[in-house]
Amino acid sequence: MPIFVAKGVSSVSMRELSKELGVSTGTLYHYFPTKEILFASMVRQVVAIDAKEITELSENHSGLTDIMNFVASREAHFMNLMLLAVDVKRQLSESTELTELVEDSFTSYRTALDRFFPADSSVMSGKAFLSFFLGALFLKNNATEETGWPALFEGLENLKVLFQSKE
Repeated sequence: MPIFVAKGVSSVSMRELSKELGVSTGTLYHYFPTKEILFASMVRQVVAIDAKEITELSENHSGLTDIMNFVASREAHFMNLMLLAVDVKRQLSESTELTELVEDSFTSYRTALDRFFPADSSVMSGKAFLSFFLGALFLKNNATEETGWPALFEGLENLKVLFQSKE
């Protein structure tokens, strides 16, 4: 995944991928006829593992601190996934398969988070958390001063109180 993040999906060649993975180009083509198929396979596997871990947190009746620790421990991982999603949307928007991959990935995260944050069926808690998380991740990585996840979650709680007082 690092080579895709560093160079962009469209800029990476199968030869570079084979070198990065330590396999021959022929072997790589045997299992993955195109880099897009390899990329999609990699993303599906990574997202499935993340969604499974989030689901396990919800099944263990974990609290907000647990999801916060999960997010904080994988900050660079999620930043890379966000950069790849933006890359696909900007550079490969004509690829229906890769655009759908990005949408399916967000749906997988949202579904797992909906299980973690059970709420009224008309409320999309997972989507709200995912929106907050992606925005906070972007801001956190572009901030000039270090802001920890606990402070960001505290800010979210303050925002919730503010919205409730406006109703």
